[in-house]
Amino acid sequence: MKILEHIAQDIAEKTSAVLGYPISITDNEGYIIGSTDKERLGLFHRPSLDVIRKKGLINCRNEGIGPILPGVSVPIMINNKAVGVLGIVGEPAEVEKYVHLVKNQVEMMCQDAFHKEMKELESKMVEVFIQQIIHYETDEQDERMIQYAKTLGYNQNLCRTCILIDIHRPIHTQAVSNELQDPYSLPYFQRDLLDYLYLIFRDSEEDIVSFINIEQLLIVKPTAAEQSYKALVSSLEQKLLKLNNFLETKYHLSASIAIGDIQKGISGIADSFRNAEKAMILGRKKAAESGIFIYNEKQTTFQLLPKDITPDLQRKLLNMIQPLTELDNYDILAATFLTYCQYNLNLSEAARNMFIHRNTIIYRLEKISEATAIDTGSFQDCMLLYMAIRCYEEVNEQPARTT
Repeated sequence: MKILEHIAQDIAEKTSAVLGYPISITDNEGYIIGSTDKERLGLFHRPSLDVIRKKGLINCRNEGIGPILPGVSVPIMINNKAVGVLGIVGEPAEVEKYVHLVKNQVEMMCQDAFHKEMKELESKMVEVFIQQIIHYETDEQDERMIQYAKTLGYNQNLCRTCILIDIHRPIHTQAVSNELQDPYSLPYFQRDLLDYLYLIFRDSEEDIVSFINIEQLLIVKPTAAEQSYKALVSSLEQKLLKLNNFLETKYHLSASIAIGDIQKGISGIADSFRNAEKAMILGRKKAAESGIFIYNEKQTTFQLLPKDITPDLQRKLLNMIQPLTELDNYDILAATFLTYCQYNLNLSEAARNMFIHRNTIIYRLEKISEATAIDTGSFQDCMLLYMAIRCYEEVNEQPARTT
């Protein structure tokens, strides 16, 4: 058993330190893989084969003959199979009273190591599955992905929703976590965080929780209907609060959450992930601190339009707005116009929500018209100017400030 080989020497040294007797551990072929006396490592111990064959305790009395020392040996049993032999060196009458206690401890440690290894293996398989999903491009991948899903025990026909978690350092703190400064602590951090996310997010065997990269995780949850989706969304605030308390306390980190829409099948999971990713990009752009960002198809599409227009159209829009951007009060004028559009070109509504006089908005809109020759009373003209301002913000990565 490979797991026993990995932990045998550590067990021998620590157990011997507590017990006060030398310890040896052999594999199921009789070779010593753990010993208080490191010079005995790799030696063949013939009595161990008798212990494995008998599956019971054997006293060794051949003192001084090669690698055989006096003591008591018992089989190490995992799932009713002898995977090795534990030996306590000393007078059999003295050490026999300890051997079963130590044997039980060793078997428990082996079981624990085995479960941890299986858990790590499963996590790696899920991580590979998630990587294949988020890079999903064509239907040709379906058959392979379906088989992978079956291997992991997931029903690929369920409707699911993707929740994207973004880990980052809070703006209000410049402290660097000691845990994350040490590169060797990264696997511990990932395991610790994954275990915590299992605790607060995983409700069924169909839930998928995995890292995408060092800063992002993905949770894929079955979502049968719109009602269950709304319940999931409403639960996120409390879950994010718990997650941020955990991250802030232990690692001086913070998290944001974005949720995609309901989709079906393997390709649907990929679509829901991409939509959650869009919501995260737009949300983090507006909110510097942690938050919950929900994908809305119409709103997200509208927000992403400036990113997707052709370079030629972008150039034309930027030329149109150039005289406006050269004004000293561009930020105020642009923010006023965007709010005016937000309230459907309704001067009174825009003024009320900006807490300024209606005439102030009229004055600012007139200044915009003078600079751009745009008719701010025309829906088509306003649509062009809106896209031009958004393109300018996208290029300069500097949104107009709210007034």
